[in-house]
Amino acid sequence: MTIKAFRILVMITAVAAMLALISVVGRYDPATIKKAGVLMFPALPDRVNEVTKIHVRSQGGVLTVMREAKGWVLDDKNGYPVRDDRVRTAVIGLSELALSEPKTKLSERYASLHVEDVDTDKSKSVELILRNKDDDDLANVIIGRRKFSYTDLAEGGLYVRKPGEAQSWFAIGEFGARTDPLYWLQTRILEVPSDDVARMVTVQPDRTRLVISKASPDTPFFTVEDLPDGAKLRSPDAPDQLGMAMDGLDLVDVAPVSRINFSGDSLAHAQAKTFDGLVVDMDLALLDGKTWTRFVASTEAQAAAEVVRKAEDINAQLSNWAYQLKDYQIRNLRMKLKALLKPEGDEGDGDEYGDEFMGLEDFGNSPQ
Repeated sequence: MTIKAFRILVMITAVAAMLALISVVGRYDPATIKKAGVLMFPALPDRVNEVTKIHVRSQGGVLTVMREAKGWVLDDKNGYPVRDDRVRTAVIGLSELALSEPKTKLSERYASLHVEDVDTDKSKSVELILRNKDDDDLANVIIGRRKFSYTDLAEGGLYVRKPGEAQSWFAIGEFGARTDPLYWLQTRILEVPSDDVARMVTVQPDRTRLVISKASPDTPFFTVEDLPDGAKLRSPDAPDQLGMAMDGLDLVDVAPVSRINFSGDSLAHAQAKTFDGLVVDMDLALLDGKTWTRFVASTEAQAAAEVVRKAEDINAQLSNWAYQLKDYQIRNLRMKLKALLKPEGDEGDGDEYGDEFMGLEDFGNSPQ
């Protein structure tokens, strides 16, 4: 590049920068421009410990997260515990949210940024309100769509606006909230690794049983007890699917156990026993087309004190609640012997349980 060409390029760049500055100044008043780079809620960092309620609303619903003596809970799910990281994202994230660039003041353009009022028709925004114990608002913000930076992930952010104010902003920070209860709830219920499981039992409403067991943790596969003469398993490891049934149980809904009727002809049962003597009993009740599960932990006589404490901890955490589990987890806990057997007929024609073993990629959250 010649010196003359370089000078021309510098002049063009300078003119472009000046025009951009004039454009910004023309669109926004000096007071607005001055706010860029400062916290959206400057007083909030010193008041985060005063937050006792997180109120979230959108056209998808309304929910309230509350701080109680035992920790943060979801009021809309009868005080079930929520994830601490979600609370931090809402409270600490909002306290650190920095205004980066002023955006539109025109209400007709809010929808493109998802910062319209929540009550607006077809609104996609989410409103978050932080309150103290006296129900005073500490911060109130409309959360719009997120924008990612493809060149610098640290520079990603989202569009926001204060209710009642015309000015919208692009802001930088790790912040967000949703009205979906599963976003907030502690969804992992119980985890008993399959290597620890010595025996699994399922009992159907008609009282038919399936029992699988291992002689020791080193035994390669679970075996079916009392396998009928002539019956053949789909594969040597087919019973392992039931053996792994406790290896991470997750809720899709939760309710006080007192509200679910665990009696009647539809009641099924499952039981897990570990090599160290932990016993977990599960009742599965079908109510309005959905399966609810309750848990009771105990120990065998030879169990060590550590195992006894584990059973006590499980009961303290789970005994007051009934859970809807993921679909495939319910199918495992209600498994029948027929599901483990090689189907009759050519190439498994009419195999009603084939998907039980071929469809384990279905880890969706939809209840039964």
